[in-house]
Amino acid sequence: MGIDREKQDVLDGWDARKEALRELVVDTRRLTHGSFPDGDFVELDPVIWFPADEWAGLAYHDRQWLRVEAAAMTSASAVLVGRSAARKLGMWVISAGEERVEVALPSRGSSKERRQSGRYKFHHSPLRADEQLVYEGHRVTNPIRTFIDIARHHGFVEGLIAADYLLRRGKNRSDIEQAIRRMGRAKGIAVARRCLEHAIDNSDSPYESLARALLIEAGIGPVVAQAQIERYYADLLVKGWLIIEIDGEIKYEGNDVDEVLRAERHRQKRIGNKGYVFLRFSPSFLRKHPEKFIAEVRAALAGAVLVGERIAQ
Repeated sequence: MGIDREKQDVLDGWDARKEALRELVVDTRRLTHGSFPDGDFVELDPVIWFPADEWAGLAYHDRQWLRVEAAAMTSASAVLVGRSAARKLGMWVISAGEERVEVALPSRGSSKERRQSGRYKFHHSPLRADEQLVYEGHRVTNPIRTFIDIARHHGFVEGLIAADYLLRRGKNRSDIEQAIRRMGRAKGIAVARRCLEHAIDNSDSPYESLARALLIEAGIGPVVAQAQIERYYADLLVKGWLIIEIDGEIKYEGNDVDEVLRAERHRQKRIGNKGYVFLRFSPSFLRKHPEKFIAEVRAALAGAVLVGERIAQ
């Protein structure tokens, strides 16, 4: 049995956040003519609305969760799959492109209105009973099938992020391997196998997994996650000397921000004095500019080679 590395306060915080968002959702099917609220609303679904002023201040992942929740509320027979199942289940998701609500239907039929809305992606892959579950009252694929579909439909980078999450949460690698084998020759299944081959159980965040996946896909390595250097841990260590740090936002918030920054500078100086080179990236930079991230890493690696050649001469 694997070890669940997800912190309980993180899980509890997300549950509380979902409840706060649900309280703001307006299901117009339950309203009468005289009880419609005032103000402007964002239409998540023709019958599910959300206050526009609140919407404007939401993070991207909150908005995507709300779109998925609205689809689940109005789709009695559909099963949430892929990225949408991951959003519902609280799995790590960092989408590389447009993120539509993904659903599987028991038949190939779907409403004309939903097809034309551009908000939905309909999948018709068969689902076994053991690949589904009911979560918070809605039908979704289980976490392992969700990972497999993300890898099949959205590629190696997103698939590795989902696979890292499964192992971090204590899923057994052998159980995932068995589920992949049971998919037979399904389209894209080789991508899922490759994701699992590279997946680890100690990735500290989805953005560390994203950076590692981008490096692997670019053929840069070896890459070690959470590499220990004395009493410190580096997010990613490339070729034994290049440290890549992903600057999380949470650790730089609060009243102790100055102390945290001082500790970071001391840590970087101590490690840098041993010959390690640092590159730091923000989550937003990784998400928006993956090609620039790879270019900067390549430049750092090439620079070290040039320096070594000059010394040798």
